[in-house]
Amino acid sequence: MKIMPNIKLTQEEYEQIATQNKIAFGGEGIICKGENPNSLYKIFVEYDTITPVGMSDNKHEKIKELYQRQLEHAVQPLSTISLNGDLIGYEMTYDQDDISLERIFLFRHQLIRCLKETSEILKYFSSEDITYGDVKANNILINRRTKKAKFCDMDNIRLGEHPIDLLNDYVDSIYVGDGSIDSSVDAYMHNLMTLQKLNSPGITYDEIIYRLADKKYHRSYKERAHYSLETMASTEPFVGEYIAPYIKR
Repeated sequence: MKIMPNIKLTQEEYEQIATQNKIAFGGEGIICKGENPNSLYKIFVEYDTITPVGMSDNKHEKIKELYQRQLEHAVQPLSTISLNGDLIGYEMTYDQDDISLERIFLFRHQLIRCLKETSEILKYFSSEDITYGDVKANNILINRRTKKAKFCDMDNIRLGEHPIDLLNDYVDSIYVGDGSIDSSVDAYMHNLMTLQKLNSPGITYDEIIYRLADKKYHRSYKERAHYSLETMASTEPFVGEYIAPYIKR
């Protein structure tokens, strides 16, 4: 088993990184540049501040496990980050040619290929006992050279017995009896993203679900996708099937 390295920051180093090198702000933390051009730091902070908070045991266990596994199609953790003896984040791989699916322009055939590819990646994650959960365009990176996809924000997944930390608002109907989250949430969220990116740019997920309740299915999909779409907006359990394989060319 590999020992995961740790980067020890001084208070001065942390303040410089958090104020001068910050490039993004998420629901749980900030993303910052470090000294290595091929890596980024994710530091967990109090909401809307740069005040660091300790990394939870749940996240730490997932980060350590991901470091050992070196999953394909995902951003890789490289080391933990500590301040004054407390773990506050981690270092992860970074490719300067990567851009989020939310921001990149893709032709229709490229987008279809991406949607099919990412659905297969999520199936691969499932085979590794992983539920990604927060499937959305901002969490998918597309390489501008290769057009290959990978997922980021990997600390918020369900990994084995370690649950998702921050739940998405759209997955209430995907819970199972013990309060945990069903693995079909990935297909459900990926289907919403597919419908939005391919057919309804700028339309909210709420509006997409409302249209599905009226059984207004876009002609972009083969009939085999209709049952999955129907169960996304009904009292029936979601069938758990991806619609990406049924996109018409």
